[in-house]
Amino acid sequence: MKQALFINGIHETVLDEIIKAKKKDKDIVCYLQPYKNQVIKLLEKEQPSAANPIKLYISITTNLNLIEYTAEIINWEDKRKLYDDKNRLIFLNNHIKEHQQNEVDIYEFSDEEKTKQCVNLLSIINLKRITNPFSVSNLIKISDNTPYKPRTQSGGWSAVHEVSNLIEIKDSGFSEKIESDLEASIATSKEISSENRKKRLEKSNKTPTEIQIISKGFKRNADVIVEVLQRANGVCEKCNQNAPFIRKKDSTPYLEVHHKILLANSGEDSIENAIAVCPNCHKELHFGV
Repeated sequence: MKQALFINGIHETVLDEIIKAKKKDKDIVCYLQPYKNQVIKLLEKEQPSAANPIKLYISITTNLNLIEYTAEIINWEDKRKLYDDKNRLIFLNNHIKEHQQNEVDIYEFSDEEKTKQCVNLLSIINLKRITNPFSVSNLIKISDNTPYKPRTQSGGWSAVHEVSNLIEIKDSGFSEKIESDLEASIATSKEISSENRKKRLEKSNKTPTEIQIISKGFKRNADVIVEVLQRANGVCEKCNQNAPFIRKKDSTPYLEVHHKILLANSGEDSIENAIAVCPNCHKELHFGV
């Protein structure tokens, strides 16, 4: 899994300014200046770029328990070195003056007494607000592979595993409804002539709309799967033919475990209620006459 960065608590006014700038220029690069004086080790080590960005998850100061924004980090700089590069500093300050006025400038300290130095400057693109925010506890820390525990104060960050991009898809629907709607549409399509279908296809969108499908599943017992596959020893337990191909990830015969009484019908997740079958037989068991 890819590494990502979570920042705990950014002022929403900062993020709103970036969103507004992005509406005027979708490719604009904007900047975040976390307050703490520790170097973000993940970014220092990985050196993100436009070709190899690092995903960023953000909670806001008014709600530390939810991930509400995502972005991509395409550059990291140690701000202490910027003051030796006047041209870069002038460019950054001009950008902030025009697009991120709440930031004021590239600041070296986060307090008026100038005791709290800020050392990280993040260049980000594609900042967006998530339609369905999710709990920070869904993030898994890279340091010990445990869920991130919500904090009561903002500030700080954590290297985490990247989450599926499904979280950023706006539309969602229940799997049963989506399948029934498709079956109804297929039935309607069959009733019109091929000529009319082709006319509709000429006007149709060739790129399907992404949708997050909501469905109920079951947490399967891995021991049952392994025992059933070992019992089958590479031979389908329905058609008695060898597995059709070798699995890429572990070079084992590819068979699928099927429950004779489906789990959805209160069947047991047990060796006695399961058989190992080839993909063709598995489809037949579910959809055949």
